This record gives sequence, C-alpha cells and structure tokens, in this order.
Amino acid sequence: RNISTLLHGNKSHQVLSELRFPRGQQGRGARWEQHTKADYGSKRGNSYRNDPPRRTEITPETVIYLIISINGVVFLMWHTAMSRKDSLGDSKMLQMMMGNFATMWANVREGRIWTLITPAFSHVEPMHLMFNMFMLYSFGGDIAKLLGTKRFVLFYLGAALCGNLVSAVGRGVVLPLLRGDHSGIATPSLGASTSVVGITTLYACLFPTSTLHLFAIIPMPAWVAAVGLIGWDMWRVMSSEKSKTDGAGHLGGAAAALGYYWFRLRPHIRRLR
Repeated sequence: RNISTLLHGNKSHQVLSELRFPRGQQGRGARWEQHTKADYGSKRGNSYRNDPPRRTEITPETVIYLIISINGVVFLMWHTAMSRKDSLGDSKMLQMMMGNFATMWANVREGRIWTLITPAFSHVEPMHLMFNMFMLYSFGGDIAKLLGTKRFVLFYLGAALCGNLVSAVGRGVVLPLLRGDHSGIATPSLGASTSVVGITTLYACLFPTSTLHLFAIIPMPAWVAAVGLIGWDMWRVMSSEKSKTDGAGHLGGAAAALGYYWFRLRPHIRRLR
C-alpha cells in the first residue's frame, strides 16, 4: 500500500488497542499520541469502534469492494454507450449517461440533483478509474474500519456531494459571473476523486505522521502530502489553469473531510491523563 507506519511510545499502543483495530492494522499512524482515549460514541452508546460485525452487517472490506465493483460496472456502461454511438449511430444511451452520471450545472439546473453523487461511481478513462480505485483501496479500508461501514458510506457520499456541488457551482455560476466564461455550464465532470480526496484528507487528519510515499519513492508525512495536494488544487483553481483535473471538486471533497474531522471526530477525542 506504500504506507509505512510510525508509532512511538506505549500510550499509542494502548489507545490503538482501545480502538480495536484488527490484527495487522495496529499502528496506523501516531495521531493518537496527541488526541488519545478516542471515544466516538454517541449519547445513546453507539460507537465508531471496530466491533465484530453482525451477521447481517457488511464488513468494511466488503463495502470497499462493492464501491469498486459499482465503479467498474458504470465504466462498462460508459463504453457500451460510446460504442453504440460509434457503431450504430445511437446516442440515446450516451445521453442517458451524460444526464445521470456526470456533474455539470446544466444537470443541476434541470433538477437532476442526483448527479451531485452519481459521478462518484463514474469513470470513462481506464487510468482514471484505476488510480482512484487504487487510492480507495489503499486508504478507504482503514477509514471504513475506524468509522464503521454505514458512517463510511455516508462519508463517501457526503464528500462526493460537497465536491461535486462546489465543482458545478464554480463552473456554472461563479466563472460566468466573474469572468464571463460560460463554457463550464455544460462541461461534464465525473470520477470518484471528490470522495477519494475526502478519504485521504481524513486519513491525514487522523494519522498525520504516517509515512506516505509520493510516486512510491519519496517518503513524507501524511499531513505534508495532504497540504501539498490541497495547495496544488487551490493554485490551479485560482490560476484558471486548463486541465482535465477538477481542482474545485477536489477542494470540495477535502473541505468535507476537514469539516467532518473538526466538528464531528475531534470533539470526541479525549486526552490521556
């Protein structure tokens, strides 16, 4: 997974054991050295802890594979639609995909608000799909184990909603008002990047000193990698650099993760006495 873990001191071992990470997952970073005795439980006693799943519950590993599978199916649907258009001249399926699995202000304006979420399962380019699914597999499993499957799915969808909303409003409303650029109103954006950026940003918040390897070679702390990627996206958005990458969507996903960590997780982390 290109992740090396840093773990210092007995207190980290104690707190990580309280979180009940499964064997082999202990030591995923040192966030708990500063914010320890994690207690994510609600007033009713529900907990984020990794309790053994019930028979009817979906395991964290399974939910990751399900998301990857859905992305794979939608990828095949895109290519089926494009093949039908090229070989048969039938563009109905392609129009259906554009109207339901791509984010753009034109879709939102016409009432298809589900397109603020469905693009998180939608890819056209093979490398785009492979990279996002690799990142989801690498980081999503740890976050799903910590949050639980239900909260992880809600977080995945929430990051997608936030990122795609920022993207659609930015390209369809802000740019036309500020620069008179109306080209983005009907320009589609799709991909799981909004959710994946949210997951990796949340990982960096929880485990900032975990070592990640940029390009599988250059080691750096998770927080440095996250700050660098967010800064890069901010520069691209501010400079209006023409790129296939939706920097605004990435920033929206990162903002969702930062908000979730700061307002939902952080208040429930107690220090060791």
